[in-house]
Amino acid sequence: MTSQHGAYAPSPSVWEELKAELKQAAPSLGIDDIGFASADPFVSLKSILQQHRDLGYESGFEESDLDKRVTPALPGANPASIIAIAVAYPSKMSNPPKSVPGKYRGIMARSAWGQDYHHALRDAMSRLEAFIRERVPDAVLDSMVDTGALVDRAVSQRAGIGFSGKNCSIISPKYGSWIYLGEMVTNIPFPPDSPVTEDCGECTKCIDACPTDALVGPGQLNAQRCVSYLTQTKGLLDEELMRKIGNRLYGCDTCQIVCPKNKGLNWTHHEELQPDPEKAKPLLLPILDMSNREFKETFGDTAAAWRGRKPIQRNAVIALGNFKDASAVPKLSEVLLKDPRPELRGTAAWALGRIGGEEALSSLEKGMKTERDETARRMLKQVLDKWKPESKEQDSNQAEAAKVTPDAVAVEQTEPEAELTTPISDTRKEAETITDVLYFDEIQTPIGTLTVVATDLGICLIEFGAFTVKEAVLQQWSRTYAGGAGYEHNEQRLADAASQLQQYFEGTLKEFDLPIDLRGTPFQLQVWEALKKIPYGVIRSYKDIAEAIGRPKAVRAVGGANNKNPVPIIVPCHRVLGMDGTLIGYGGGLENKRTLLALEGALPDRKGL
Repeated sequence: MTSQHGAYAPSPSVWEELKAELKQAAPSLGIDDIGFASADPFVSLKSILQQHRDLGYESGFEESDLDKRVTPALPGANPASIIAIAVAYPSKMSNPPKSVPGKYRGIMARSAWGQDYHHALRDAMSRLEAFIRERVPDAVLDSMVDTGALVDRAVSQRAGIGFSGKNCSIISPKYGSWIYLGEMVTNIPFPPDSPVTEDCGECTKCIDACPTDALVGPGQLNAQRCVSYLTQTKGLLDEELMRKIGNRLYGCDTCQIVCPKNKGLNWTHHEELQPDPEKAKPLLLPILDMSNREFKETFGDTAAAWRGRKPIQRNAVIALGNFKDASAVPKLSEVLLKDPRPELRGTAAWALGRIGGEEALSSLEKGMKTERDETARRMLKQVLDKWKPESKEQDSNQAEAAKVTPDAVAVEQTEPEAELTTPISDTRKEAETITDVLYFDEIQTPIGTLTVVATDLGICLIEFGAFTVKEAVLQQWSRTYAGGAGYEHNEQRLADAASQLQQYFEGTLKEFDLPIDLRGTPFQLQVWEALKKIPYGVIRSYKDIAEAIGRPKAVRAVGGANNKNPVPIIVPCHRVLGMDGTLIGYGGGLENKRTLLALEGALPDRKGL
């Protein structure tokens, strides 16, 4: 074959054969999926990108020339086609280290696990390029890995790698969204593949779960609010956003974790991309002592290193503040008073304010006397103002005013029967749906890990699964019922609940004695109060509960409220069965419901049991 200045023009069957050969060879080249697209301009994409820019949604990391982003180009030749590749990466970690008091850990997004994906993709692209050149020596090839002008997702979608999801990720029918993308522009006129016709349907789980509401619509991302983007910036962040970051050190996976298309998917066949647990979930305090050299030695081979150590160290400070780690006060005080970077000093001031205590206050007052940077001083002043008695009194007055503000109350959803929203007597004040912080702990039980959550008033939520697994559900619950309050891991706050749950599973406790802060519609609260009255080892039907609350015709609505019980086990919704004794629905799964009933000796020999 000979080279031409422009696109090759042999019989189409020649390029069809080479395309088939490339698809067959892809796995041996370290490529999980490969697709082919035309090199025509992405005409409709330009207006979308322009609107994105006009709305202020760009991150600033993109190519500024929109024409370059939508027009494939090839140095010295006319582009004829684009090859898109995908490499699958892991979504799960074996035996991940856990945070414990005094040794709290941060978390890296999965895109920063293992070897820097830029290197992994470039290696795969180099092997692909060599494979093509063996067959077409004079082919013009231009590879791009997250650094080219073209929009990776648009190329991959056109090439049939996957469809563009509402979370702005390319979702492969086989690999889900756990894939790295790369492309190669060439003057070889490969026949194009067909785009994937699958889509997200009516699902909006990613939009609902986004911690900062950065997903402003299906396939629309305001990068300025995206946690992944925020963790890569270098400045001082707003307090609201620092709370939302939690203990994330780099990136955010929430919108991918909740995606049903990713359920059960985990890719372990690329050894170089597998996580080192101590890098993927590193201890926070040691990060603050790292020099540039030590940072590069530790994280230099990961994707998290590209912005340097400052963002990671700032995010570690934020995480320590969100954990309210009192043991970190000395180190945070050192950062506040001695670190040369004002962004870190200001962030340390915020973290010390979150942790509280006399030692933290003393350091904040010292910092105010010596701080000269305007931004850091502003943060110090905000934190110290919250300590002043008059400020606390003002906050208290504002809280009282909020109690009579309709906008402060969470919107209630009506039950199937409209009359069921009639208010009932309830000692909780409506404004208590606005909460400063939600405390949680993970409790190991015979039916698996339970994440137990409490407000200052009592237990408010129990989820089946670890916090990281149920994070999106927990965040959504907070936005709906707790004013978007952040979560704080606090074993001490949940110690009594952990003890009583342990006794229950050991069979030595038959009645819980814990304060409960139930949040829901008036009808749901009425049903849940009835559930609390079902004795240990006794079963009831949905009809029994409907009659107990004086609404005998509301059996179906009772079932809906029973299913939405936020505090299972303690509020024993597992003791409610169908009229014929069948196991009907349970948030923790029917097997767990069967286990709980068997534990209480309440598992009769009936249909479905």
